[in-house]
Amino acid sequence: MQLGKAIQHKKPNQDDNLIPLINIVFLMLIFFMVAGHISESDPIKVQPPGSLSEQHSEVKPLTIVVNTDGEIAVGQEQVTEQELTAAINRQFSQAEDPEAFRLLVKVDANLAVEKLQHVLSLVKQTGIKRIALATQKQATAS
Repeated sequence: MQLGKAIQHKKPNQDDNLIPLINIVFLMLIFFMVAGHISESDPIKVQPPGSLSEQHSEVKPLTIVVNTDGEIAVGQEQVTEQELTAAINRQFSQAEDPEAFRLLVKVDANLAVEKLQHVLSLVKQTGIKRIALATQKQATAS
């Protein structure tokens, strides 16, 4: 019998508590990666021209996207120049509040001005008055 010896306890492993934490962090990372892409992307990729002003609209407008190749998309539907006014009128007739209906024209910065003027003249034929041109904020030189 050994009375004088102290009982040695097994030292708890500190890494055992870290594994569940790592699992939770990875699950949260996966969740936010999947849920993080909320806004819908444009059907045609464009790089809008720069602007120094910063105005935002509260109402979500109907977006018309035009790239340098002349491809046009109304909302998420790709259309031709001949179908543009009909597609806008169709969206306008489906609007809940025709007074608040707005158009946002998003064009590529490298689009020729003549093509932009042609698209805007087609939009003007619909009779809609509230039209905005999408730009991206330019970095100001300090």
